[in-house]
Amino acid sequence: MAEAFTSWKSAGGNNADHIGGNGYEFSYTDENGERKNALQVDYGSLFCKKEETGYDAFIPTMPESNDILITHGHADHMGGLAHLMNLKRAEFEEKRAKGENLTVHCTAFAEKLIKNSLLSTGIRKEEFPDFHVFKPDEAFEVNGFKVEPFSVSHSIPDAVGFVIESPDGTRMMTTGDFKTAKVPLGQGFDDEKVAALASKGIDYLFIDSTSSTGKGETIGESEVKKGLRDILRESENGPVISGVISSSCHRLHTVATALAEEALEKGTEPRTMILDGASLINARRAMNACGYKLEDIIREQTGVEMKIVAANSKTAQRTPPENRFYICTGTQGEDASLLKIAEGRNKNISLAEMRETSGKGKDLPIYVYDLQSCIPGSEETHKALEEKFQAQGCVTYFPSRYKPNKYTIHASGHASSGDVAKICKIVSAASPRRTTVVPIHGDPAQRRNVMKIAQEMGLSACIIPNMAEMRAFKKYATWESGGKTEEWIGVNDANNDFRKPYFKYDRLEMNVETKERKKIGYYKYKHAPRKPKTEKAQTVSMMPTNLAARRKMHGR
Repeated sequence: MAEAFTSWKSAGGNNADHIGGNGYEFSYTDENGERKNALQVDYGSLFCKKEETGYDAFIPTMPESNDILITHGHADHMGGLAHLMNLKRAEFEEKRAKGENLTVHCTAFAEKLIKNSLLSTGIRKEEFPDFHVFKPDEAFEVNGFKVEPFSVSHSIPDAVGFVIESPDGTRMMTTGDFKTAKVPLGQGFDDEKVAALASKGIDYLFIDSTSSTGKGETIGESEVKKGLRDILRESENGPVISGVISSSCHRLHTVATALAEEALEKGTEPRTMILDGASLINARRAMNACGYKLEDIIREQTGVEMKIVAANSKTAQRTPPENRFYICTGTQGEDASLLKIAEGRNKNISLAEMRETSGKGKDLPIYVYDLQSCIPGSEETHKALEEKFQAQGCVTYFPSRYKPNKYTIHASGHASSGDVAKICKIVSAASPRRTTVVPIHGDPAQRRNVMKIAQEMGLSACIIPNMAEMRAFKKYATWESGGKTEEWIGVNDANNDFRKPYFKYDRLEMNVETKERKKIGYYKYKHAPRKPKTEKAQTVSMMPTNLAARRKMHGR
C-alpha cells in the first residue's frame, strides 16, 4: 500500500511577464492513491496589456475544489471568481438545486468586495456562491482540512494568511500578501499569533515574494503620512488631485489623518475629501459596513469633523476649489477617473471648472499626485498619464522605482527582505518540525531572493514552477511540472465595457520561455437569459408630471 501524501499545485501568481492570477490548490491523496480532498486558496485575475496579448484578462484553469479560501479582497486574488461563476453557470445551478454550491470562505470585508465584483460582471444575487464569513482568528474545517486564519498587514483591511493542516498531518502556512508593519485599520501582522501557530509545527511555509528584493522592512502608513503632510504644505493654495488603487483603504485613512492634522495645525476647517470612481465608492461602502467609517475614526482619533463625499455630490461642487482634495481611481493610466480628468472627459471633475470657479483662471495651481507607485508593466501608461496633466499646466508628482523620490507618499503592501527574514525567524524558532520555505507570488528573481534568505537562516527552500505540483512527504518535497507550457483562460469582454459584460473565453497554452500563447480550445458561453419581470398593474394618473403644466392646470 502506498503512502498517503499532500500536494500543492500553483495555478498562477508566479508570473514573469504580468502581475496577478494568484491561486493555488492543496489536495490529499490516501494510501490507495485516491485523491480525496481538495482546497483552493485564492482565484485571481491576471493583469495584462490587451495590445500585447489580445485579451482583457487571464484567469487560471478551473479549480478542482468547490471550496475556495480567499486571503483578501484584491482582484489578483479574487477577481477570477466572477468568471468562474459565468463559465460553470449551468453546473452551479444544478448544485444549488441539490443544496450544494461553490463555497467562498473569506472575511466580512472581502465578502463585500467579492459580491460587488460578481454584480459588476453580470452575476445575479440568486447565482451567488455560498459565503462562509470567518473572523481573522477563527479556526474551522473544510473538506477534511483544518484551517487556522491569522491576521497579516497589507494595503487592505482584514487580510489573512492561513495555516492548513492536511488529513495526513502535514501543516502548511501561507502568508497571502503581507508585510509586518503596523496598519491603521484592522489587526495587522501579529508576531505572537504566528509564533503560536508555528509552535504546533510547520512543514511548509509559503511566502509572498512580490517585494522581496527591497531592503529592510517595508514601511508603514505612518511614513506615508509624513510625505502627505509635505505635499499639503506645498499645495496649500490650490486643489489636489490624487490617485489611489480603489481598495487601498489604509491610504484613505492616511489621507484623512493628514488632512485632519493640517486643519488642527492651521486652525482651519479641513479640506474636503472627494472620491471619484465606482470601485472606490464601493470600497468605501464596504468599509462603512464593516465598521471602518473614516469620519467616525478620525473624529475619535483627532477630534476633527471630516467631510468625505462623492465627486458627483452637491457638497463637492459647492466646495471652493482650493479646499478640494480629490482621490481618484486609475493610478496606472488605465481608462478610469484620472485619465478622464486629464483628457477632459470626467463628468464630475473638470480642470477648467476649477480654474473658472476660483476666479484665478490659469493662475490657479492644480497639484496632481499619484499615491501609488508604478506597477511593473504599466510604465508607459503611467508616464503618459503624468505628461497629460503636465500639458494641462498641473504640478505633478508620480513616484517611480527608477528615479529618486522627493516625497514618500506610497508604501507597498508586500514584504521586503526584512519582513521575509522576520517571518522565517519566527517560524523556525517556534516550529518543532523542519520547515521548508516555498516562495510564491512574484517573478523568478523575487522568488530566488526569498529562497536565498531562507537558506541563509538555515531553512530548507525550493522554488516550484508555475502550474507545477509539489508532493509533500513531511520530510522532503518533489515536484512534477507540466513541461514548458502553462494553461490559462483568456477573457475577452465583447462589449469592451465590464459594466455590460458579455465575455468570450479561450483556453490558452503559454510557452513559459518564449511567452508565446496558443489557442487550444474555447468555452461556449453567453449570459443566461434574464427572467422576465412580473407585470404589475399600472395606476394611471391624470396629473401632469411637468411642474409648469401642473401650475397651469391650477391657474397659477
